[in-house]
Amino acid sequence: MRRWLPTLLVLPLAHCSCQHSPPPPATAEASAPPVATPADPAPATAATAEPARAAQESAAAREALATLHAYLGALPGDPARADTFWAGGRPDGGDAPLRELAGLRAMRVDNGRPRPLDENRPPRAFEIPVHLRLDVEAGPARVAGWYRLRVRATGGWEISSASLRPELD
Repeated sequence: MRRWLPTLLVLPLAHCSCQHSPPPPATAEASAPPVATPADPAPATAATAEPARAAQESAAAREALATLHAYLGALPGDPARADTFWAGGRPDGGDAPLRELAGLRAMRVDNGRPRPLDENRPPRAFEIPVHLRLDVEAGPARVAGWYRLRVRATGGWEISSASLRPELD
């Protein structure tokens, strides 16, 4: 019992010394939210960095998808404009099953989730799986495959390659 008595006496003192005092009242200048500037990089905690990275990745994926949808929308009526979405302005042979269809009247695009092709955050390249339902003069057709998009040096996204194949019903 005597050995425990000093420990029991020190325990309340240790508890009191660990309590924090309330913060001082905030002034108008101190209560303003901090503004991060490029010259003042604020260290990001792991809790805030991960959602920010996920938001950047999601925004990059949406931009890549928007580019792909704009390309597919331009292809039936304006192939020359559609070619500008490709790296170097020239589509590769992987897109041939779609480009060679005569009398394309309408297209329904069902795309899968964009898959990052690199470890950059946000990603600089995506592979986007697609399933296309086509209304052509000869009747309905289906095409499936993927498109790979990468960031242009001048900003925006460009299609770097594709692999499409006709599907049978």
